[in-house]
Amino acid sequence: MAKYLSALPDKYDQNDAYGRYRSAREATVDMLIALAPRINVLITDEQRRKLPSLVASHLDQRYLAGIRSGTAGNTGGGVFMGGFLGGGFGGGGGVERAVLRGGP
Repeated sequence: MAKYLSALPDKYDQNDAYGRYRSAREATVDMLIALAPRINVLITDEQRRKLPSLVASHLDQRYLAGIRSGTAGNTGGGVFMGGFLGGGFGGGGGVERAVLRGGP
């Protein structure tokens, strides 16, 4: 998707570009929805509490379902860059570090 968007000329069909972006976004979120339960089984409650909220939200299937086709709840950082086609890049907040070790 990034390669496609970066190759667009100055004048392009915005509807086509957004349609491709939306399809790619939905496919990415679909993968996260499928992986989230597997990841949640691997990490302990203590590890989960140490995750930055931006990361933890991407392990919540309800949140993922809510952002699948739109930008509701998106901070513009992390996995999804809200406003990409409009040229705006937001911040996802402060930097946090989480180290996941071991598991059940």
